[in-house]
Amino acid sequence: MSQDAPTAHIVGAQHFAICTHDVDEARRFYGEILALQELERPPEIAKHFRSAWFRIGTAELHIVENKDFRPLDSPLSPHLAVTTSDFAQFAADVEARGGRFHFGPGAGPDGVVRAVLTDATGNTVEITEAPLAD
Repeated sequence: MSQDAPTAHIVGAQHFAICTHDVDEARRFYGEILALQELERPPEIAKHFRSAWFRIGTAELHIVENKDFRPLDSPLSPHLAVTTSDFAQFAADVEARGGRFHFGPGAGPDGVVRAVLTDATGNTVEITEAPLAD
């Protein structure tokens, strides 16, 4: 195998998809509590299954309804981690809109300031002040 740098490589994330038990409840959590902008889904997709799409930075978050989905029960479960323009203000806004943190806001064992909460299905969202990689 060659040690040369690849000529084509991944340049970013287009979307992430997670499952929820109830799209309407997910809309409340992601759209109202986290204040993500909901996107219009293409009609050819929307007619096949219940879902909601949101803008998350330069990417999208696709939430698909699956009533049988069970998230992992683990302290290090799969999760979304997002960074904000103003961590303290965003965390305060989330709490004011009804969000309840399981951890934080505060520094974790690694010194990174974060707040962790879950949606109604049990999907974990970490809000952090960690900078994005260049």
